Amino acid sequence: MTRLSDRKTRLIIETADVVRERGKSREVIIEPSPYIAVIRLKGRRQRLEVSWAGIYMFAARVAADKARAEKKAARKAGKR
Repeated sequence: MTRLSDRKTRLIIETADVVRERGKSREVIIEPSPYIAVIRLKGRRQRLEVSWAGIYMFAARVAADKARAEKKAARKAGKR
């Protein structure tokens, strides 16, 4: 497997996810680099930079929230 830091050419990933902005549906584009990921919408110049650690922490928080909501729903269903 090739490491991202070993690549000589820029990698651009066009995802299947779509975001509606300013009346148009636009695909999400990701440009990964060894330290950050640049996220933008196709056809837009605005770019958002996020660290890989930040992405991991966000995903961990979402997973914890989901597990907490499932436990709460199970407790609520058990009381009935």
